[in-house]
Amino acid sequence: MLFRHMLLHHSRRFSSSAAITPPLITPTLLKQCSSVSQVNLIHQQTLVQGLITHFSTNLISTYIAVSSPSHALSLLQNLTPSPSAVYFWNALIRGSIQPGLLNHSLALFRNMWRLGWTPDNYTFPLVFKACGDLMCCRIGASIHGVVFSTGFESNVFVCNAIVAMYGRCGKLDYARKLFDEMCERRVYDLVSWNSIVAVYLQRGDCKNALGLFDGMCKLGDIDMRPDVVSLVNVLPACASMGAWLHGKAVHGIAMRSGSFEDLFVGNALVDMYAKCGMVDVASKVFDRIKEKDVVSWNAMVNGYSQSGRFEDALGLFEKMREENIELNVVSWSAVIAGYAQRGLGCETLDVFREMQVCGSKPNEVTLVSLLSGCASVGALLHGKETHCYAIKCMLNFEGCDLEDDLMVINALIDMYAKCKSINVARTMFDSLEPKGKDVVSWTVMIGGYAQHGEANDALELFSWMFKQDGLVKPNSFTISCALIACARLAALRLGRQIHAYIFRNHFDSAFLYVANCLIDMYAKSGDIDVARFVFDNLKQKNFVSWTSIMTGYGMHGRGEEALEVFEEMRRLGLQPDGVTLLVVLYACSHSGMIDHGIKLFNSMSKEFGVFPGQEHHACMVDLLGRAGRLNEAMELIEGMQMEPSSIVWVALLSGCRIHANVELGEHAAKQLNLNCLCLTSLVWTLEDSELNVMFLSFNSAVFLGPGKNRIDTGRSPID
Repeated sequence: MLFRHMLLHHSRRFSSSAAITPPLITPTLLKQCSSVSQVNLIHQQTLVQGLITHFSTNLISTYIAVSSPSHALSLLQNLTPSPSAVYFWNALIRGSIQPGLLNHSLALFRNMWRLGWTPDNYTFPLVFKACGDLMCCRIGASIHGVVFSTGFESNVFVCNAIVAMYGRCGKLDYARKLFDEMCERRVYDLVSWNSIVAVYLQRGDCKNALGLFDGMCKLGDIDMRPDVVSLVNVLPACASMGAWLHGKAVHGIAMRSGSFEDLFVGNALVDMYAKCGMVDVASKVFDRIKEKDVVSWNAMVNGYSQSGRFEDALGLFEKMREENIELNVVSWSAVIAGYAQRGLGCETLDVFREMQVCGSKPNEVTLVSLLSGCASVGALLHGKETHCYAIKCMLNFEGCDLEDDLMVINALIDMYAKCKSINVARTMFDSLEPKGKDVVSWTVMIGGYAQHGEANDALELFSWMFKQDGLVKPNSFTISCALIACARLAALRLGRQIHAYIFRNHFDSAFLYVANCLIDMYAKSGDIDVARFVFDNLKQKNFVSWTSIMTGYGMHGRGEEALEVFEEMRRLGLQPDGVTLLVVLYACSHSGMIDHGIKLFNSMSKEFGVFPGQEHHACMVDLLGRAGRLNEAMELIEGMQMEPSSIVWVALLSGCRIHANVELGEHAAKQLNLNCLCLTSLVWTLEDSELNVMFLSFNSAVFLGPGKNRIDTGRSPID
């Protein structure tokens, strides 16, 4: 009402020649202003009435309230510096701490300092936050000097802000040095410890983060007891290191302090236990959270998905939908990733389509999982569609994280390679700048060549990788892909050089699959004794290790030694599966151990619980055919409980060629729906070694070695 009254008086001044008493300007009148135009009107009146000096601070405050910082700044710059009015500078700087205005906040600070104003303990934390967000250490260090000149070096709030600033700028040493000085001067509080722990976590140094948290707990100071922020900070470090015992101790602290009831702590505990592989414990914590949010549900779905309990993950996902919990991109991505990790490409694509129908926008993680699903089923068209989406919505956009872009590009290279569009994959790889490629870029390209028959190109690219002036070094996955290429070419000399590189760089002690690839490489390159030496020196063996050495013995016709390894495997309590039994049958076939092979084949169902498949029947046909028992081989085929596939008939053709059984050979050729005369002629002209290669090519799922067999069904070197 007062403001309307003033406007009325103001309008009458221009409509009447009579002298009108100027409106009374009060702080209350200013507080009633709701727009810049209203404040401007009063501002004019203060100038006319000569009251500007009395109402400057009120006008500045009102201009800030109606979001007109430029007007506030123009007044503030003409104000005489005083400690009480520093508040207005702080308000202007605080309003600029947002994307796009961070540099302006620093400009305000410089202007303030130039005009002779002295910052206070609220000013510095705001400015240091802007420096940290801009990752501008140089300016931050300069302002750090100003802190000393103004006597705030012992102010704990200011020091905490400086520690956080150095951490965000990646200057871990500076942050730690300042923190240690604070501890020496006993200028610290709980926020100080939380800040330095957060700095180490931001830099990925989880070990030191946990060490500092332990140090804080050992102080015994009641004011230093971990709070919610402390617990939420340290639990991701436990998760990253798999330090579940440490995580349980933190859980105990949360229970004793009552912090467990906090939703953020509960979510962090679920995530920690899930990532440490303790999914059942995570589930119990999840059930105890009273008021769950979408983060709680996502943490549990991710936990089930990452631990391979995909049915539980899918069930929980469906429960989220039943309870009308809003699904976000993390929820969808967890399910898509779970399907992709299991090689269920069609299901991956179905969930992605459903995600789009629901209006949820995919992120980089979603696209990487989707591309993995496309690769697993060879869905090149869907992969290309995903590529188009990435170009339109994600790649090369201003403000996008370059690391996220590279993650998507690497997934695209992998998808094109696995979908046999190797030239497109190489074009994408070459389009990256040398400094823009990381070890994953090189690995997916080398792996794509190695696993699709381009072993020479794989090794050439591997060699080129070492000529990049130290920009990137191969990791264990890269080494595995190179060894697969060596195995395909039987490149023993180069394989030995890679083995030496492994010893020098200690890859062998860290990753079992590197050793498995070495066994496979030596076996396929003709040095089965060195393969056995590598096998015997393994501290830990898995099914791939046993299968690789048995395959090697089979390839070299040393079936008795393959059977010895098989029996040793059984004595250790390892239960053979279908692939293991297939390898043993192959060894028997190529070593002339007919009776052993027949006995093993006949006992597969009863003794091992494995029903013979197409590959097992093909091996038995090959075994009988090599021994000249072609009629028995034909009887075995006729007694199959499934339709014989091409590999079975090729195995029979091989036996017919060895023993010149033209009639049965023509019958086998007819079953293949091929030109009988041409195929029979081909088989009759091949050498025995060439027939072996032809047979293996039909059965490549088993005998292409660890890179194509077991590791593909579990975890591929380039996954």
